[in-house]
Amino acid sequence: MRFSITTPSFGQLAFLRLNAASVADQRSPGVEVEHLVQDGGSRDGTAEWLATRPDINGLVEPDDGMYDAINRGIRRGSGDVHAWLNCDEQYLPGALAAVADHFLRHPEVDILIGHTVVVDEEGRYLCHRKAVIPTPGILKRGRLPLHSSSLFFRRHLVHGPRGGLFDPAWKAMGDWAWICAVLQQGARIEVHDAFLSTFTDTGGNLGMSPRAREEMSRVKAGLSPLDHLATPIVRGVDYMRKALSGYYRQRPFDYVIYRPDPSTPLGVSHERRVFHVDRPTVIWKGHMLGT
Repeated sequence: MRFSITTPSFGQLAFLRLNAASVADQRSPGVEVEHLVQDGGSRDGTAEWLATRPDINGLVEPDDGMYDAINRGIRRGSGDVHAWLNCDEQYLPGALAAVADHFLRHPEVDILIGHTVVVDEEGRYLCHRKAVIPTPGILKRGRLPLHSSSLFFRRHLVHGPRGGLFDPAWKAMGDWAWICAVLQQGARIEVHDAFLSTFTDTGGNLGMSPRAREEMSRVKAGLSPLDHLATPIVRGVDYMRKALSGYYRQRPFDYVIYRPDPSTPLGVSHERRVFHVDRPTVIWKGHMLGT
């Protein structure tokens, strides 16, 4: 199975090096990977670094934000399965092999989502987020109970006569808008019950920005008075659904990621570093429980 992984990039070379290392080691028998870096014109040496990486299909050109950059990468991609991995995210070992196996065993599945480990800028554990298939009620209220770093979808959803790319008018919630659209069209989504990626809480992530809050306010403004009244019930049912599925239970586990190492030619450690999580938690400081 061939994967096309798009990384939208702008001024994050230190993170991009780690990201690229985590994509490069996903290649294995039966798993082909093309990594497409779509850079918006960084001035931190990204273009020069990309020129040294023949294994990466890098392109530097102006874009209209993250989702436009993702669209540009997707258009260039030739994979059976597409995904995007932001600069400050990494795939965990064997993630793409696990996704390929799931898709091969379940040809009826269009979208696969997995769990995500949230880390700080040093790679240390903060919390984790388990993916949940979003209900219409939750989506209607602008919530998306998954992380895009652990989201994979078949080619036909973005290529071909019925394919739909991301709406670049959304600057922070384009993945939410896209999921709403493809699920309304009947796309089938499943959860792969494993951790597939890490997401770095840098304090400046787009999904936590003022623009994200503005877009969320716009979504909420479109709700009817009845929808607003029903929101506590919808959220309560969602928490109950998560509790019954084991969302809030997690045994201690390890995750293995790349760390910076300026002494190496690529600026990345030769091997991944193991982090042990003795007390897993879904509590993410500054964020709502399990959202």
